[in-house]
Amino acid sequence: MDPAVRDGWLERAHASLVAAGLRLGAARTGVVEVLARDGQCLIEAREIIDRLRERGGPGSAASVYRVLDELRGLGLVRRDADPDGGGRYEIVFAAAHHHHFVDVESGSIESFIDEGLEAAIQEAGRRLGVRLTGHSVELRGTRTRPQSAQERP
Repeated sequence: MDPAVRDGWLERAHASLVAAGLRLGAARTGVVEVLARDGQCLIEAREIIDRLRERGGPGSAASVYRVLDELRGLGLVRRDADPDGGGRYEIVFAAAHHHHFVDVESGSIESFIDEGLEAAIQEAGRRLGVRLTGHSVELRGTRTRPQSAQERP
């Protein structure tokens, strides 16, 4: 992730938490920092807990879930339910809308931007007679060929 974008999100997260009257204690700060470093694409709460514990920080599951709920309420992260019923989180950038490809063999998750897909989704909304306020696309499969540098986000 571009360091300037990451730093901008960190600043916005800290300012939003303070404006909401929430103290920037160890748990909140730790979760926000893990998300800024590792949460630009989908990350499970369990992974956040493990990373906090690896770094010697507070890794209480209850605290992590509470902070994630607070961040969701402030519009700083979003939660995607995965097919197994769990949740994965990702930080919200104002101008970086993207979708995900999940490699079912490796479990890796890659973000991608596709303007043609965006146009098709808007057209589908028009045909359905609805005003879209958001959408999420997750493609699952296996790679049939290596990804070229031009295809990477």
